[in-house]
Amino acid sequence: MLSFRAFLALGLNSLLQLGLVAVALGTGGGLGAAEGTVAARDDFSPMVKLAPFVVQGESLAVSIHARSGRDRRYAERFSEEVIKVVYEGLTPSTGRGLVIIGKEGEPHPIRFFRRFLALADAGQLDPAVAARGPELYALLNHWERSIEQRQGKGTDDRKGGTAHLDDMDIDVEQIFTALPLPLEGVGARLYQLAWAEKFEDAKVEARLRSLKAADLESTLFTRFDWVFYLPPRNALDRMLDALIAAKLKEEKAGLMARMAVKSVMLIVKPKLRRVFEALRKGMLLETVADARTSFSQPELNKLMGAYIEALVPDQDDDDKDRPAVPAGSEHERAVKAVAAAAAAAELPPKVEE
Repeated sequence: MLSFRAFLALGLNSLLQLGLVAVALGTGGGLGAAEGTVAARDDFSPMVKLAPFVVQGESLAVSIHARSGRDRRYAERFSEEVIKVVYEGLTPSTGRGLVIIGKEGEPHPIRFFRRFLALADAGQLDPAVAARGPELYALLNHWERSIEQRQGKGTDDRKGGTAHLDDMDIDVEQIFTALPLPLEGVGARLYQLAWAEKFEDAKVEARLRSLKAADLESTLFTRFDWVFYLPPRNALDRMLDALIAAKLKEEKAGLMARMAVKSVMLIVKPKLRRVFEALRKGMLLETVADARTSFSQPELNKLMGAYIEALVPDQDDDDKDRPAVPAGSEHERAVKAVAAAAAAAELPPKVEE
């Protein structure tokens, strides 16, 4: 875990740098899995509803999977903000999308991806099934490298379940539970398998051990151009609260020191929450752009970086001059920033329907 001083130093620039690398999660093309011979138990689709997004008089084909009204409202607001920026700043061809918001208490999908890989490495899966492992390794390698990134001096040493950044150790597991990811290829199918088993570890593992190659070709997501898993909104607060609580315990602070720390965190925590939310939105923008345009991965990185910076201008670093925030609403600034980044990079033409 990180020292309290280092935690306070975990500001906007470092998180933006993390975001620019985490964008690599979206590499690898569209969903591409054909409907196979083994039908999934479909208690998933009834919870998918088309979101009421209208941009410049046009209804967009984005659906939301949620299991409560509160979750659905949050996922709709989150998605609408991003999709409108894509539509107005990049391409009106936003495609048929699905945003799945996780339910409180459910594990992050990467938990099951890792279990699949562990079983594959141990030779406990059907060889044809285990052969799909490299698809997941590519995803996890990008994901974990993103956690190790930092801006400025320091090292990238990996120590067990932590990423060592300068003088701070951040629990990778706590970080990734708050971050979304695209669901595509074999990852999309594994998520559906875990869903069918109600995310119960023992049942999911038994299902993985019994898998045949044909089982990984069936997907409920065929009709979508892109699918995006969004952790619950309070995953951000849970992550930050866990970091703070562990730090207070580790520091063995006295009563007055603990009160001082908590007072400071009243200011710091909202800033970190805002930055992480911008990162989550940036990852959705990258996912849609990856699926619906011909932009290369480095170009997508630039687009995502421009979007994040428009959402959270670098106003919080006391060691730097604070440039004026550009005029206009947040949405207008985001559209201009993304469009300008695309133009400056001389990106390929937009994909039209």
